[in-house]
Formats: sequence, C-alpha cells, structure tokens
Amino acid sequence: MALAVAQDFGAEAFELNSRLVAANPADAGSRTRLARCYLQSGRLDEAEAQYREVQRLDPRSRIAAGGLEMVERQRHQGDATAEDVRVARTVRVRREAPAARRREPSHSTSSEPAPQIFTGFGPADFADLRACASREVRARFAPRVVDLVRRVNVLQSSVEAAGIREPGKRQLFRAGRAEVHVHQAHWVVFNAGGRWEPQFNIGMYGRPAAGNWLRIGLGFDLTDDGADADHAAVIARVRDHFRRFQEILASPRRSLFLGWMVKENGLIQYNEGGPRLDLREPSQAASLIAGADPERTEWVFFGKWLSPECPDEAAILADPVSLVRTIDRVFSGLVPLWRVLWE
Repeated sequence: MALAVAQDFGAEAFELNSRLVAANPADAGSRTRLARCYLQSGRLDEAEAQYREVQRLDPRSRIAAGGLEMVERQRHQGDATAEDVRVARTVRVRREAPAARRREPSHSTSSEPAPQIFTGFGPADFADLRACASREVRARFAPRVVDLVRRVNVLQSSVEAAGIREPGKRQLFRAGRAEVHVHQAHWVVFNAGGRWEPQFNIGMYGRPAAGNWLRIGLGFDLTDDGADADHAAVIARVRDHFRRFQEILASPRRSLFLGWMVKENGLIQYNEGGPRLDLREPSQAASLIAGADPERTEWVFFGKWLSPECPDEAAILADPVSLVRTIDRVFSGLVPLWRVLWE
C-alpha cells in the first residue's frame, strides 16, 4: 500500500502485487494495483485483463472503469502514432513512384468503417464476411475479434486452461490483430502455442458451402504445410497429441467427450466444410475420430456451433454478454478433457 501511496508502480510493486493476487485472486485492491503496474509498463493487454477481472469482482469499481479508459487512450495514442508513420511512408512512396497503381474495388457489402469494439455478430456481419475478399477479412473483423478475445482471456475457464497447458500462465489467447488468422469468408483464433497442439478455438464462417456459423471448442490442426527448420518435429508433436485424444476415445474416459457433446449438442468438423450435421450422435462422431489416420487427416474439431439462422442462437450471437457467457460455459465444460490431454 505504501508503494501505491507513493505512486510507485515499478518492479517492486509488480512483484509484490503479483504475489498478493496469486495468494488471493479475489483481492480486488491488489489486482487493481497490479493492473496499474502493467499499464505503467505499457503492457496494455495484461492491464485490461486485470481491470476487467476487478470489474467482475466489483462491478461498481470506479478505479477499474477509469483504468480501462486509460488503457483505451493509450491504445489510441499508439494507433495514432503508427498511423502517422504509415501516412508518412505512403506520402514518400507516392512521391517516388513513377505511376499510381489503380486500386481494386472492395467486395465488402458495407461501406461503413470496420467496428473497433465487439458488439456481437448479426446476420449482416455474416453477409459481410461472406462478401469480403480474403485480404479484407482481417481489416474488417480483427479489431472486434481482438476485443472479444480480451474479454475471453479474463474468464476463469480461460485462466484455468492456460494454467493447465503451462503452469503459472494466466492468458490463454494472444490478443493481437496478427493472431486473427483469416481465409476466404472465414476467421479463426486459437490459444497461444495451439498450432502444433490441441487448441481452444473460436472461428466464424460465412461460406456458402459451409454455411453461416460461429464455432467454439477444441481442434487439432494436422496439416503438414509448415516450412520451419524443425517442421518434422512439430508436426509429429501435434499428431502425437491427436493420438492421445484417440486413446482417450477408446478408453472409459471417452465419457468426458460423450457427456460434453450430449450436454452442448456438440458437433464435429472433419477436414473441410462446416459441421457434420450427419453425425449428431456423439458415439458416431467419436468412432469417426478414433479411427482417423493422423497422417492423412488435416483438421478435426468438436465444439458448440451457433447459427444466425436459428432464432435462439442468433440472440446469443447478437448479444456480446450472452456470447461471452456461452464461451465460458463451453470452455468450462471442456477443461476436464483438456486436463487429461495434458497429463
């Protein structure tokens, strides 16, 4: 407290408040001071995560509300600085270029600026995703996806999953635009390190063939398409993880999968396309996954699928609070299986 009174939020305060929060996660005061340490050091994602957790503990906290405003101000200042640099570079390039290139027209259905804050996903957002050229998906969707990820990172289910994968870790997803992976009519985020491991995964589809969906669950990316120096080792690692999952499905512990699938009306995704609506029976889905050849399979996912065409699910998608709560419930239900995968 003396350090806070003295407005000292340096290394000593960070270490002290980190220990206090670890000892008592419900200590809003220590968590507020820890957030200020993060803020002062420029670690804005961590600061926001702590302030949001304080708000969860104390919804009336003015300190947390003020802290979140400071985080956003610093982000906007950083964005403005980056934009100034970009504009300066653009002007220099234009002066040096012998001829201006003709700009290709946008295929987006919306002429409005891309939203910066997550406010839910409605039918218009799925239509926008479907109409976007792949190069435009990140620009139109990444800001609000990052905002969604920041909210997910402070969920207790996310913190628990992060700690299972790496003891002491508290942030499941990296919250950055570069972490939003985009394809034609599709974006996806997965937990830090998840490319070569089991991955907590959130993705959105607007493809005509696959349908309009938001998926939340666990996946295995088994595609052999990397160019890393140690590529053989990392692809072997993710396949080993998948084989571990297959062993679970062949053991009494398969109930962790079957029970969750029944409770959440879960669906699987196998290689390309959308959810396998023909495999709604969890035991059939388990049999398909258990019999898959890891070296000939590209992608396996199981989770909750939400469609804007279903009124109840559309209401969840459109309400950011309801959607984050649904993600929390899905992740919480998958944590026991996640724990076994990392044994």
